[in-house]
Amino acid sequence: MNQESQDIIVQPDPLREFATTLYQKAGVSVEHAELMAELQVETDLRNVHSHGTRMLAWYVRSMLSGEMNAKPEIRVVQEAPGIAVIDGDNGLGHPPSALAMKMAIEKAKSAGIGAAGVRNAGHFGAAACYSMMAAEEKMIGFATTNTGGPSVGAPGAAAAVIANNPLSYALPAGEERPIVLDMACGASSWGKVRTLQMYGKPIPPGWLLTADGVPTEDPDEGRILTPAAGPRGYGLGLTMGILAGPLVGGLMACHKHQGEPSEHFFIAINVSSFTDFAAYADEIDRGIRAIHATKAAEGVDQVYLPGEIEWLKREAWVNDGIPLHVDHLRELASVAGELGVEICWEW
Repeated sequence: MNQESQDIIVQPDPLREFATTLYQKAGVSVEHAELMAELQVETDLRNVHSHGTRMLAWYVRSMLSGEMNAKPEIRVVQEAPGIAVIDGDNGLGHPPSALAMKMAIEKAKSAGIGAAGVRNAGHFGAAACYSMMAAEEKMIGFATTNTGGPSVGAPGAAAAVIANNPLSYALPAGEERPIVLDMACGASSWGKVRTLQMYGKPIPPGWLLTADGVPTEDPDEGRILTPAAGPRGYGLGLTMGILAGPLVGGLMACHKHQGEPSEHFFIAINVSSFTDFAAYADEIDRGIRAIHATKAAEGVDQVYLPGEIEWLKREAWVNDGIPLHVDHLRELASVAGELGVEICWEW
């Protein structure tokens, strides 16, 4: 079965409304429900389905079971001119993370750099959601997270020791699209593994280990991800887990159990505090165009910048609709049935 035959096209606006309704039915406030829907559908539009609405069923069921707080009291627990720390009260990760980046941006307007951390919160989706908030304000944005429990091994280890902590930088440009790097520190994200499995595609060799540390290409047997680029990915993942971990009052992943709350960390860098923004943007644009003009290898149509393929997907799908796997939609339909919400697509 080819990929196209497994997908159903869903328009972004009704998908947002559907997601908002599901969250509200689960007890989430209107403000947070709308934020969750916006960020998750935007992630789907960028073809990062593993961190978009595919996560919705897990989030909703975690709240319905009481594992996660549907109505958290989000509090700023520490603040200074350039920093803030927020407690998410074991709620959804997106609302306190969006607040943290907003605070980092505001602090960067006066201090040049602002940083904010979140502790005691849920999974925050795609890291690029937050780094791009800064790029929209003509700032360089950075976001990372320390997810619950170790799932990535160290080189030579037969057990997981770090979480698959992503990192994202968003760098504003002028006339060109911002450069957006969003990468896991493991060989892949677990969401990508599940996406390949969903479409019946093979798992590349070198990505997965069994619980005993034996290499495998079977997603059902894979329990440990290998680090990206060996010691480099391991070092990055370990570092990200300290920035979004002990630095904001949390634990290192090796001391966590699966399902424990996550921590997140954000930085906003005000370009105009360091240099003239117009001159900076002009040089970024020139660099992007120079990379576009680079001779491509045989069989390759063009050299792309980080995040550029995601921009192109969004530009196409915002009008044409988002192709979502039928199993993705079945899971959303199952949750909708539990909550008494009508689905917004046709089978």
